[in-house]
Amino acid sequence: MMFVIYLVVYLLICTLNVASFVGHGNGMMHPTVTSRERFSRLCSFEQGAYDFSDSFNLVLLGDLHMEDDMTDHEVARSDCIEALEKLSVLSSGSELTANDVLHQIEDMPARDLNVEQLELMLERKKAQNKQSILMSNLISLGDLGRKDIRHEPGDAGTSKSFEMAKDFLEGFKLPFDLVTGNHDLEGLDEFETDEENLNAFMNIFEKSTPQFMKKVGERTLFVGLSTTRFRDAPFSSHEVHISKEQIDWFLNVLQQHPHEKGWKIYVFSHAPICGSGLRVLQSVHVKNGCAWLNHSSESSRGTFIQAVRNYPQIKFWASGHFHLSHDYEDAISKVGSCTFVQAGVVGKVSTRDGRRQTRIVQGCKDAIKIYTINHHIRNDDGTAEIRLDASVDLYSDEITFAHDNEDYDRTNWFRAYTPEKEDGCYLELPDGQVACSQTVQKSVCWWHMRCGAVLGLHEGQLVEYDPDTLSPLGLVVDRETLRQREVLVVEEGTVLVLVEPKSKNIEVVHPNDDGTYWRKVQRNKKVRQEEKLREQVAKKWFDKPL
Repeated sequence: MMFVIYLVVYLLICTLNVASFVGHGNGMMHPTVTSRERFSRLCSFEQGAYDFSDSFNLVLLGDLHMEDDMTDHEVARSDCIEALEKLSVLSSGSELTANDVLHQIEDMPARDLNVEQLELMLERKKAQNKQSILMSNLISLGDLGRKDIRHEPGDAGTSKSFEMAKDFLEGFKLPFDLVTGNHDLEGLDEFETDEENLNAFMNIFEKSTPQFMKKVGERTLFVGLSTTRFRDAPFSSHEVHISKEQIDWFLNVLQQHPHEKGWKIYVFSHAPICGSGLRVLQSVHVKNGCAWLNHSSESSRGTFIQAVRNYPQIKFWASGHFHLSHDYEDAISKVGSCTFVQAGVVGKVSTRDGRRQTRIVQGCKDAIKIYTINHHIRNDDGTAEIRLDASVDLYSDEITFAHDNEDYDRTNWFRAYTPEKEDGCYLELPDGQVACSQTVQKSVCWWHMRCGAVLGLHEGQLVEYDPDTLSPLGLVVDRETLRQREVLVVEEGTVLVLVEPKSKNIEVVHPNDDGTYWRKVQRNKKVRQEEKLREQVAKKWFDKPL
């Protein structure tokens, strides 16, 4: 009779679609997890002692940026697989991992195994047959093509870049999905419209929508949001913009998977959200209005942080975009129930600070562990260094950091100052001089204009901040322009004035048409290219011999 039971179990499992473990041939994870739900009673010697029902391992790739020489990328891929093999899947309710359980039962006679234990053994065998790794997944945060634009196949946003990236990602032999980054719709030479460019991306990766939702546990979802515009951007083409359709879809997903029913949602987007507290580059992304999701979109920029506040089932939000390493204190941040994580890069051409890193994320019903693979640091045996960065208790929402942070090269990789209500730098109802010409380069202060805009001085620059989160939005006046000038706010916070002391020249800083003050200096790239082309045509005409 026991033999018949095991035979039935074996045949049943062999016919199940277990793509949520080891993936389809197209590399995509299947949303159903019938066999995973049975893992909630997984192979316990003492029933309920440990639980794998919401357990997973995840390789999280930041900006990929394929290069001519893919050696570093390929080594990094091998590093990730080795790390997954070392970091066995966590269980909840116990310190045991999946490997611990398998080691305990693999030498036991089949007659002594219960159904769940036998199922785990079979799932491992299926993963081995597919050369995959049990309960492991891969997500890419976009920006797939090479970093430098040469106007040839392989450039960011071209079909060739998507095909190359798909080949590389499939080489992990893990179920994977991905979102678009700002450069993934930059195929201006190949595609006339954003829609054509996006369709090429989706067709090559066999995606029906730019966004994705994958169920990877009994009550665990992966959710990805993609930027869908580049040519149509009203300001910087490199703003990572989530469309209204995706936002509505995202909010519906949150409503359909409530915190009260035990759901845990992990979100992935190319850029971080405003209010996340992650490090941002003032001189690049803040200045150009492309640091945050929907940075220039006043009506939707705050939607994401409001979702984090309103839906505590959002436990994790990962982003890339800045090409910075994991070694800063603000490469991981915590807002409410959500842990925000910056993902670095693996390519030498892409890194801003010389560090090449990948995230490994381990999740289970009650915890998250966040690791870094340091591809640029090799152990004595030649393997990459694996470092635990932080652990999150999903019941208390407390985060524990595993080590101090170097936070090196602070001058070069300056994080924009973020005001805090009790930081002692707030000016209550300024009326008159805010900073004189001698102190303007050193002053740190912030205030509200009467209209509600939040402005401040930091590092010799006049900056505007988001009124809700106090995250930096953009530069109002740069360092060079502000040098040797006085800053005044007059008429009860209604007028911002710059004064040159010697000449007494006065310049009123006017708000934009939308009421903001920060200067949207980077214009749409397609428009700029068309202007440059017209200038070249005109020059060529005038240079013709008479």
